[in-house]
Amino acid sequence: MCNHHSAYKKVKEDIHSQEHKQWSRRSFLQALGLMGSGSILLGSKSVSASRHSPLASALANSDSDRILVLIRLKGGNDGLNTIIPIYDYDRYAELRPTIKLEESSLYNLSSDFGLPSFMSDLQSMWGNGAMKVVHGVGYDNSSLSHFSGSDIWASTDVNENTQSGWWGRHFEELYPDYLVNPPEIPPAIQIGSIGNLIFDGSINSYAFTVANPDQLEAIAETGIVHDMTNLPDCTYGDQLQFMRGTTNTTYNYAGVIHNAYESSSNEVDYNNDALSQQLAIVARMIKGNLGTKVYMVTLGGFDTHADQATKHQTLLNSLSNSVKLFFEDLGITGHDENVLAMTFSEFGRRAFENGSQGTDHGAAAPILFFGPALDDNGFVGTHPDLNALDANNALYHSIDFRQIY
Repeated sequence: MCNHHSAYKKVKEDIHSQEHKQWSRRSFLQALGLMGSGSILLGSKSVSASRHSPLASALANSDSDRILVLIRLKGGNDGLNTIIPIYDYDRYAELRPTIKLEESSLYNLSSDFGLPSFMSDLQSMWGNGAMKVVHGVGYDNSSLSHFSGSDIWASTDVNENTQSGWWGRHFEELYPDYLVNPPEIPPAIQIGSIGNLIFDGSINSYAFTVANPDQLEAIAETGIVHDMTNLPDCTYGDQLQFMRGTTNTTYNYAGVIHNAYESSSNEVDYNNDALSQQLAIVARMIKGNLGTKVYMVTLGGFDTHADQATKHQTLLNSLSNSVKLFFEDLGITGHDENVLAMTFSEFGRRAFENGSQGTDHGAAAPILFFGPALDDNGFVGTHPDLNALDANNALYHSIDFRQIY
């Protein structure tokens, strides 16, 4: 029996490892420009500017300066340890004997739901009516695969027959001459998540991508992607000069990004973690009146199969602190009133903790909204029933993610 269990666990781990390799391969190919157009890999994180999504089109055609910031929690965020169901705490604690959050440590959003103490930076946003929670978001027969789950959230096709993104398809329809006639201002800017389908059409990827926030900062400061000086005086130097020059000319938005960046500044001290640095850049773009309506940033590491308590705390602390500082920064110039931020992830985690003090791939999870324009705190939808789990011990959804879109 033990041998059978070990063999099953080994097969499961091999499948999970292979999936991550496949996921990474697509990201690598897309970054090299082999899956779409105009992309190059320069580091460990990415920035891309794309054309309108349906939402971006609506925002761009409006008379307002409203802006949407999408925050992707990559890896599958554990919703039960993000918004804790105090109303059914005993059942919650039974499901998670070692990774549960103590009830006495929670900040009560209401008499029914609590926020972890390490997300305390959001308490003021909740208290000021600048935060809402949407319970139990997902879809029928949720995929337990990172690769498929991410594709489904990007394509909106739960049957996985569509290899294009819901934004990309509209880009393709609205801008058939995208490659030869790009808009003057990038309607959408993405940081991170290379390899995601969301900006892909049937033929082209409607995003240009730069990796590494430091590189983005350099672009914003100089208006170019690569330095054309100090190249070696040899054949390799000639080739490098050609490649760098070609790359520089493909980044149509470098100049306008530079102008927005130089005309603004960050007026709060952001932490030196990945999400904070991404949102700091977004804040400067917004405060510099770039004109972009939709931004997407990424916080990775949510695949918490083992030792979840420490990892998840670090991630959610980063999310909370970064979001708070972001809106404080925007608030100094009054831009915060026009900005709405929203989290999403490819799936939630299972209700039961596993044998490694972590959680495995699940289904439904909450989505969080931030911004003073919400004009009130509160909850949307019904929290999943902890006593009614699916065949994989995952939570049932009550709101389809496409309703959120």
